[in-house]
Amino acid sequence: MNFGENLQNWFSTEMGAVFMVVIGAISIFFLVRREFSKFIGFAVFAMITGVFIFQPDSVVSLGSKLWTTVFGG
Repeated sequence: MNFGENLQNWFSTEMGAVFMVVIGAISIFFLVRREFSKFIGFAVFAMITGVFIFQPDSVVSLGSKLWTTVFGG
């Protein structure tokens, strides 16, 4: 039995919601101030960060597929 699995799932769900609220608030701030270049840069950073934090298994899978594609199996 993995005792920390439920805690990890709960924490991931709660932090995901907080992460999305913060991302939304900062994005609205940049859009209201009409700082579109900062908004685009922040959006790209937020997407990359979100993938690395909340979906690390997909990053590992993508990295191994890319390695195999570039350097052969």
